[in-house]
Amino acid sequence: MISLDTKNGLIDAEFKAVSGVGGNEGQSSAGPIPSVVRVDLKHYSVNTKPLYLSIKGIEGNFYKINPHLVKVDGNTRGDFGIHFDANVPGTAGCLGIVDSANWQQFQRLMTTYQRAGLRTIPLIVAYF
Repeated sequence: MISLDTKNGLIDAEFKAVSGVGGNEGQSSAGPIPSVVRVDLKHYSVNTKPLYLSIKGIEGNFYKINPHLVKVDGNTRGDFGIHFDANVPGTAGCLGIVDSANWQQFQRLMTTYQRAGLRTIPLIVAYF
């Protein structure tokens, strides 16, 4: 996952993250977050202010990804966010940052964006 400053053409930060659970790519509830192409979006939006969730596997700050729900191959998916991957590797489609140092760096970056007046930032999900 990369945070890009498009105004200056620079990378703000880079984070190692997972999405979905290995072997479940085709499942509607456990696969990775769908690419923007599959859900016909220019981009998702990520809230820069986190919610605190006590849900197992998240257990902390959760940066909500919108839209809340998307349609993929006749299935509705949603409730995506960016969070620390707090237990067994993988998520139910969220982006889980896999190590503590990167998670702390991500949270500092989101705080910087908040202080700059940004309520949301664009998120492009693409698979190559």
